[in-house]
Amino acid sequence: MLFWDGMTGSHAIPELAGFRAGTPLLVTDVAVLDPADGVVTTHQDVLIEDGRVTKVGAGLAADADVLDGTGSVAVPGLWDMHVHTFDETTLPTFLAHGVTGIRHMGGAPVHEQWRTRLRASDWAAPRMVFASPIVDGPRPSRPGSIAVADADEGRAAIAKCLADKAEFVKVYSQLPADAYTAIADACVAAGIPFGGHVPFEVPIATAARAGQRSVEHLDGLALGTSTDEAEIRRELSTLDPSNPAVMFDRLSRLNHRAATTHDPSRLAELCRTFLDHGTWHVPTLAVSQAKATVGTPDFPLTPYLPDIEPMLRPAWERVGSWSPDDATKEREQAVFQHSRYLVRELHRAGIPLLAGTDTFVPGHSLHDELALLASAGLAPLDALRAATTAPARFLGVADRFGAIAPGYTADLLLLDANPLDDIANTRTIRSVIVGGKIFGRGVDFEVGLFDAEV
Repeated sequence: MLFWDGMTGSHAIPELAGFRAGTPLLVTDVAVLDPADGVVTTHQDVLIEDGRVTKVGAGLAADADVLDGTGSVAVPGLWDMHVHTFDETTLPTFLAHGVTGIRHMGGAPVHEQWRTRLRASDWAAPRMVFASPIVDGPRPSRPGSIAVADADEGRAAIAKCLADKAEFVKVYSQLPADAYTAIADACVAAGIPFGGHVPFEVPIATAARAGQRSVEHLDGLALGTSTDEAEIRRELSTLDPSNPAVMFDRLSRLNHRAATTHDPSRLAELCRTFLDHGTWHVPTLAVSQAKATVGTPDFPLTPYLPDIEPMLRPAWERVGSWSPDDATKEREQAVFQHSRYLVRELHRAGIPLLAGTDTFVPGHSLHDELALLASAGLAPLDALRAATTAPARFLGVADRFGAIAPGYTADLLLLDANPLDDIANTRTIRSVIVGGKIFGRGVDFEVGLFDAEV
């Protein structure tokens, strides 16, 4: 069961008045949407006992509390598959917006405490999958990273990650090629998955063949499809992380160059490699959109800057107040549009995609990401799958998550409108049920910006 050990334990949620803890729950008269085939079955009742769905059908009767779902569409709980959060006050916010599971993409000491709480006690929190600390090159750009300069240090880093019981290893951009190869070999030998960025020194096809399970942010893809790949890669090797402003400006220029020297035949070849080696992609289009709209009225984070968690807020406040020149804006807009094109082509080629956000605004940003996936060319059903059935498959638990069916964990949303008509309808949340316990109208949560009824 890939990545799943840290997801055991109960997830207590404040229940609606009139609903009794530990009592079976019968959700009545809902339209049940199955993301696997897109079928919507109307006028169904869903019986939930001991945190699992036990029956689905019309006209069910049971000694249970009853939640009237008339007029609603029931869908499986949503997953955000690229999250950075270190403040537990954000966790109810994810739930309030229907995000019932999150994949942490950079381990921190606080996450070990969270893992213990998830296993040992009731807690109003999503289900969680925990990465190792970021494993980066000898001069890491992120605090708390494991610095690796060569193959021996790479193997030692994996030994530490295994000893610390990481559920997967997060690799990063500045790893030297020999260190990356040693890390990949050690992960494969130990049976621990690894994913993350594609290092500057490593072609994306090499990463796929080495067994990298997931590629985040479309990292290395534009470069791997560029006719100027060799020259751009040489310039990447000279980046200096000690001066982040200069480094990110150069990265912006190199990313733009890669986007404007695209070769579709190179992309087709890479897609065959991804399919052959089971490589998944987490596009995080919200990141590209934010970069493309900085300094414009369309920057999506401006209303939410005060509510981003304290550890992450200063960086986004700096970004939000930055006014790039017109040339920079044009470059980032071109990179964003190219990213949308790449997502569309990956999807057309059958490459599996996962919805992830980088956690701009907990919970809320996942709905933005689903809309961006749809804007890139995915049908609403395919965008919904990226946050439901696809995470279940990726994590190796498709027999227990990603559907509303007997034997499945009772994580589901009741929506007031069908997301197959418009993916934006994932926002029309009437109730959130996690492990058979209910969020819903009439329950208030102290969650900053979203301190309101679900």
